[in-house]
Amino acid sequence: GTITEIYDYLRLLFARVGEPRCPEHGLNLQAQTISQMVDTVLAMPEGTKLMLLAPVIRDRKGEHLHIFEELRASGFVRARIDGIVTDLDDVPDLDKKRKHRIEVVVDRFKVRDDLGLRLAESFETALELTDGLATVSYMDETGEDLSFSARFACPKCGHSIDELEPRLFSFNNPAGACGSCDGLGVRQFFDAERLVMYPEASLAEGAIRGWDRRNVYYFHMLTSLARHYDFDIDTPFEKLSKKHVQIIMHGSGKEEIAFSYINDRGDVFKRTHPFEGIIPNMERRYRDTESQSVREELAKFLASQPCPECEGTRLKQDARHVFVDERNLPEITALPVGDAHAYFEQLKLSGRAGEIADKILKELRARYRFLVDVGLNYLSLNRSAETLSGGEAQRIRLASQIGAGLVGVMYILDEPSIGLHQRD
Repeated sequence: GTITEIYDYLRLLFARVGEPRCPEHGLNLQAQTISQMVDTVLAMPEGTKLMLLAPVIRDRKGEHLHIFEELRASGFVRARIDGIVTDLDDVPDLDKKRKHRIEVVVDRFKVRDDLGLRLAESFETALELTDGLATVSYMDETGEDLSFSARFACPKCGHSIDELEPRLFSFNNPAGACGSCDGLGVRQFFDAERLVMYPEASLAEGAIRGWDRRNVYYFHMLTSLARHYDFDIDTPFEKLSKKHVQIIMHGSGKEEIAFSYINDRGDVFKRTHPFEGIIPNMERRYRDTESQSVREELAKFLASQPCPECEGTRLKQDARHVFVDERNLPEITALPVGDAHAYFEQLKLSGRAGEIADKILKELRARYRFLVDVGLNYLSLNRSAETLSGGEAQRIRLASQIGAGLVGVMYILDEPSIGLHQRD
């Protein structure tokens, strides 16, 4: 995708005409102007008693004493604290270990036609207090609260994102990369199967390299562990129970074990503490070591798996929940080039979105077509470049050059057919 530059056009498409949705509720995130907010309130039945609230704290732990001080200093009189309207001079003590919701009462009013200017000023105050969020609540508690947002936000839970930009859809940019795998799509982990090099051998004989008799420190640790859990370190590793293997590999949790250690002088000393586990031990050493040789040795036992957070898509949650024609970006990049080309050929966006996307779609169709024309219709854009064959890479370079549409250029192709099958 990035080599052919198609991904750049897809990012642009999603940034310009994508519809962001709430990850939890699936509702479209909507940004509203103050005049739209005022119109919504004035459209309600005349005489309806309402409060305009600014949610300054949303589900955050703490006593929030400084918030109350700031609100009082700013001239506010009331706030709704965990659903109960209270005078700011008489706020209850909040449990700092529990999450709280604090909404300052900005205005109280009955709906009538001449309220427009006052409401606009009140909404402006509320939005400044909360970085773009406001809530309108029925004073008699007869209806559900109405949430408003000057940013892209979920009308139900308030989940919001900043304005859509191409960088939100780039896994090479912190703004769009999955925070768990840093945009790599995979996470490395110490693989138990790689660690147990000789399952038919016992722990004492070296089933796990570095934890046998030759390493006195770790071997004494395993000996103490075996004594505590009543298993034999001379039993072949493959015959140990699942429970014992789990403890050896992942630790004893909070259960403390009496360990005997021998120092360089041969003195025996005892310590009681939980067993860390071989895999957590290696993770810690790999993370903390400053020795390149130790890191390289430990890296031999690493394997990769798709990142559980982004499911291998490399993008953060907000980017994965932006849709064009009911598809998100990872779904489109997972399509084979031939299918994606057919999809974009028939894609028609209506209204303003269609006008904005017209040139982008034209460029996408052309670049997909070049890839199809050079016989790469079976590849997908999310395919890693390092997994391509020489012939595939050659044809991608060719398609990228043609797709650039340069004029006044003479190409000199040095063995352009190398790596290609006869039919290509």
